[in-house]
Amino acid sequence: MQTKASRTTPSIVVAPEALSAAAGNHEGEIDLSWRIVDNAKSYIIQSSADPPSSESWSHAETVTVANKTIQNLTSGKKYWFRVAAVGPGPKRLE
Repeated sequence: MQTKASRTTPSIVVAPEALSAAAGNHEGEIDLSWRIVDNAKSYIIQSSADPPSSESWSHAETVTVANKTIQNLTSGKKYWFRVAAVGPGPKRLE
């Protein structure tokens, strides 16, 4: 009997447009928002202290909506944020 291996395609990752940041309602918070990406399954948020480098980025949150309040930041410290939309996938190919 022969078996047929299935493959999966990787999820597509794109940067959403119009990422914006505003001071949150409480000290140590920042409100992030961006435009919805069609067919996105989730959004990955990464943060970095200033100055950012390729090694300084870390995972902050994964969300399924186009906004997030990031908490527990140090007031007066500069932070950088980036967001990636993930989806759709993986799909099974025959």
